[in-house]
Amino acid sequence: MREYRVSRRTLLGAALVLPLGACSNSGPFGHKPFTLSERGDRMVRWLYFYGHEVMMAPEALAVMGLYNGGRDIPVKQMAKNGSDGRYVISLVNIRKIHEFVMHRRQGDVLIFHHCDTAFRRESSVRYPRNGKPTLILDTAFAENDFHQQAAFWFAEMPGR
Repeated sequence: MREYRVSRRTLLGAALVLPLGACSNSGPFGHKPFTLSERGDRMVRWLYFYGHEVMMAPEALAVMGLYNGGRDIPVKQMAKNGSDGRYVISLVNIRKIHEFVMHRRQGDVLIFHHCDTAFRRESSVRYPRNGKPTLILDTAFAENDFHQQAAFWFAEMPGR
């Protein structure tokens, strides 16, 4: 039977090098941690640096669960014209987390979508010009419109 020995130098070297290897961004454990999706992270930075600071009326956002005590909600917002109308995306941070609200006009109705930074739709609201905002219960319609709006913004976002 053979006896194996580990020298003190080898043990000391390993004790010094292993913690450093765990902190690197390469290797089996070295992926960069994201609290957002990579696309969401880029969208947050894009809106943060190039979006305009505006206040949004609270009615539609309150129906989606974004409350600010009845006051207007501060957002970083960007708007662009597409082939089928004007698209707007807003970065909301009132609950100490980043969230997006996308909306566009379809006739006399605004269609709002609330999503997280991984672009998972949380809720959708229909807001007629002369009416009150209501949740969109037609999931297929809401998902389809949400994906159209998200695809527009993904195409517009730099660095894709």
